[in-house]
Amino acid sequence: MSRTLSFSASVLLALGLLAGSASTAGAASYGNFSDPTGNVSYLNVQDVNGLFGAPSVSLNSLDFTPLDFEARCSQCPSGAETSDILTLDIATISGRAVNEIRVTEGLDYSVLSFDPTGFAAASVTASLFIDILEINGVAVNGINGSANVLYTPANASVFGFGTQTGIMTGDLTIDIAQIIAAAGATGNATLVRVSLDNTLQVFHDGSGGEARIRKRDADFVSLTIEVIDATPEPTTAVLLMGGLAGLAAQRRRVHRRFH
Repeated sequence: MSRTLSFSASVLLALGLLAGSASTAGAASYGNFSDPTGNVSYLNVQDVNGLFGAPSVSLNSLDFTPLDFEARCSQCPSGAETSDILTLDIATISGRAVNEIRVTEGLDYSVLSFDPTGFAAASVTASLFIDILEINGVAVNGINGSANVLYTPANASVFGFGTQTGIMTGDLTIDIAQIIAAAGATGNATLVRVSLDNTLQVFHDGSGGEARIRKRDADFVSLTIEVIDATPEPTTAVLLMGGLAGLAAQRRRVHRRFH
């Protein structure tokens, strides 16, 4: 069974004297949300720049729809960028655990140059940070991992006269069990903190044209949570096995007494 979370963000920052637009906002806290199927809760959902907007909950996802999510400029040789950071905790019910987290993303881009010596480019980067906060319901520290989302194409650019438009797609899968094993620990993650740092960048140098990249209107990023059955802690398993062995020995004694 899998759990899906979708979200998006935007803030445009001016670097130097840019001929582009900018949007800013304050940090926002959106609260806690429950998966209607009952296996997962999304806790302390918040972002740094307040541009995700309050999410809506469907059968197995948490969806954000930003009103303004793009980096766009013309005649900006120093470049311009849009970035935001979303954080949340993913908690499972008793007996369940987070096994895998996958991020997928889609963006629209267009780079236009009408100058024989011009240059236009657009790109996106995203990093996913994972902190394991609980293993089998017990709090832990110092178990974490991170990775970058890989995009196809990696970027888009035009030199001289030219136009390039299309869609960039990103994909990243993180195995939570591998993070736990790399830290020398055992067990299953029952509380995980997720942080997604996402940045859009555009450049344009020339007398005509522009560079633009934006998050797609619906489900531009999906964070898929694969949930599995949690196994008991080793000490619990040992005690259970010992209890069963004692019960079996008692049954043998009773059997010998009456036969």
